[in-house]
Amino acid sequence: MMKKKKAVLAVIHVSLLIFALSGPRLYPQEGRGSGRLTGIVVDEAGNPIEGALIMLQYSQFSNKLTALSNAKGQWGFIGLGKGVISITTAKEGFLPSTIQLEVSGVKKNPEPKIILKKATGNAAAEGLSDSSKEMLLQGNALFEQKKFAEALALYQEFVDKYPTLYKVRLNMANCHMELQEYDRAIAEYEKVLEGLNGEAADKKDIKLTAQVYSGIGDAYLRQNKFKEAEQYFKKSIDIDPADHALAYNVAEIMMQAGNADEAIRYYEMTIRIKPDWPKSYLKLGFAWLNKGNNQKAVESFTKFVEISPPDDPDVALAKDIIKKISKIE
Repeated sequence: MMKKKKAVLAVIHVSLLIFALSGPRLYPQEGRGSGRLTGIVVDEAGNPIEGALIMLQYSQFSNKLTALSNAKGQWGFIGLGKGVISITTAKEGFLPSTIQLEVSGVKKNPEPKIILKKATGNAAAEGLSDSSKEMLLQGNALFEQKKFAEALALYQEFVDKYPTLYKVRLNMANCHMELQEYDRAIAEYEKVLEGLNGEAADKKDIKLTAQVYSGIGDAYLRQNKFKEAEQYFKKSIDIDPADHALAYNVAEIMMQAGNADEAIRYYEMTIRIKPDWPKSYLKLGFAWLNKGNNQKAVESFTKFVEISPPDDPDVALAKDIIKKISKIE
């Protein structure tokens, strides 16, 4: 009986190892689905603005989308997945605007109305020209084609021309991350932080600030600098404790560092923030398994199976582990 128990445990630990090696390090690179998002951009008088550049960026995922508003000020995106996005809108002669919202890949999404304010004085000089908008669009296209060095060159040219539009440096940081130039990525993230910290208190983008700290944490993580990564991910949670992705990232770091107790704490925090997200329960199950608490592991895996889509490939894995643990008991 003891030999049988050891054999079953060995199978479970092998499954855990395969899952850990094959799974993503941080929040999954998803963000694609069947969702739609439409909106309108107008000036302060309510008049539609044509030709505004709309840039959509997921906070958790790597994919970005761009569009231009039509004569009625309307714009739209298709093929969206569930997640938190930021939408940056820019038009020559107007101050740029950034908003955040959560979108669904299935349900009808809200239709945001973006109001751009006229730029005056020095701010007017920072209005985007058509060639500059094209520069951003081309840079985004190159990024999607995985031509990261070429995209980086265009983004650099853009921020040299429009230094106050510092948020474009996030695109530069993404390029450096893909090129595995992590120190340079961190430098760009820090420049974004400088810009954010220079904003008036009532205009400071708290959620974006937390995401930038998370990005720095990711850069350290990819260099296996777990202590530094942990510090920055924890900062991101302190700033935006309502973002489940940030708590999840810290939990992943703790698991990789071999600290199952702290990993469990942050997986459970993720669940409290977003109880309908299946992935947290799956990873919590592995953490409890690592601690040798089979009962808690089964509870977590069972919850994962209950709330996951039937076609999720990890459902079969969870069911198999539950069955093996049951044999042990």
